[in-house]
Amino acid sequence: MKERLVQWIEGYIHLPSAGLDVSEHSIKYAQFLPRPRDAGGGLVLSCIGEEEVPEGAIVNGVVEKIDVLTAVLKKIGAKAGHAFRASGMVVSLPEEKSFVRVFQTPKVGLREMAGAIRWKIEEEIPLPSEDVIYDFEPIHPIQGEIDHHDAVVTAFPRGIVAAYVRAIEDAGFLPVALELESQAIVRAVAPSIKASETVMVIDMGRDRTSIILFAGGAIVFTTTVPVGGRTFDMEIASARGISEKEAVEMKKKSGLTKDAYDEKTFAAITRTADTIAEELRRVIGYYQEHITHVHGGSSTVQSMLLSGGGANMSGLDTYLASVIRIPVMLANPFAGLHGTLGLAVPPMLREQAISFTAAIGLALRGTSET
Repeated sequence: MKERLVQWIEGYIHLPSAGLDVSEHSIKYAQFLPRPRDAGGGLVLSCIGEEEVPEGAIVNGVVEKIDVLTAVLKKIGAKAGHAFRASGMVVSLPEEKSFVRVFQTPKVGLREMAGAIRWKIEEEIPLPSEDVIYDFEPIHPIQGEIDHHDAVVTAFPRGIVAAYVRAIEDAGFLPVALELESQAIVRAVAPSIKASETVMVIDMGRDRTSIILFAGGAIVFTTTVPVGGRTFDMEIASARGISEKEAVEMKKKSGLTKDAYDEKTFAAITRTADTIAEELRRVIGYYQEHITHVHGGSSTVQSMLLSGGGANMSGLDTYLASVIRIPVMLANPFAGLHGTLGLAVPPMLREQAISFTAAIGLALRGTSET
């Protein structure tokens, strides 16, 4: 029997929930609560924040020091307040340790489909089946009848998941759902993506960038690149012979504006951006070669959305668009508040909130079973 990654615990489904976006350097958190009807209804962002994680507590997505991570989580609980501590936690798992695949099965019932997927996991994921925790989501055709089923499968090594769960429980929290950071990001920005579109989301963190391919109404591929916002800082510092702190200020002021730098420095910055662009090209090629059969998805990538703290680098969207020849726009991390959830006025600018896209998406999972 499969063990689900995204599994609501029976009896706790009506608990208020909060999102914990855990990474090597920080934990970002957020929570939405219902807004009273006489105040307009919908949701209000009751708390949002970030706490640093000491170096070495998490390395390459693996929890190395559970007690240190637990201490950080306890600190967040004390700061965020009682309503947060009493909530169920929806927690992100490390993208770089995941296996995400699109499997095709015969057109059979859900039970038979689950059995077929289990066999495919044993064939295609390089871990013993007893060491894997996985989940799958059927991809429903947007229109017409098809002669098979497609499903997106997400799998993780059991030991990695167990360490995160233990740290969360030791901190006094109740984990009610675990999911990929990419799933949370798409949930936050999804209302701006049509099911028939094929869109790439580029989530740039401090030291890595996640690339998420969304087609046919589902995430069909994810990958990570060991390049992030700090990579630009280090390139500027090296080229100019200045401190990293000074480089950060220069990047904030000038972004990717060519005239703001000497030739050597601008070449160093664009070299980093080109590393990301090359990975984007590779993902597009993989999609067009292997995944374009996904039901109703376009055969071409129509647009890209930038999220994460690194997305605030001015000019990055324009540069990537000019290199890849596909429109690139900043994501709206509060897009998920529209429609059936009502609309709460964001308490911060989009430029600030974009760093919390994953945490916002995690918190939104608790508002409905999406």
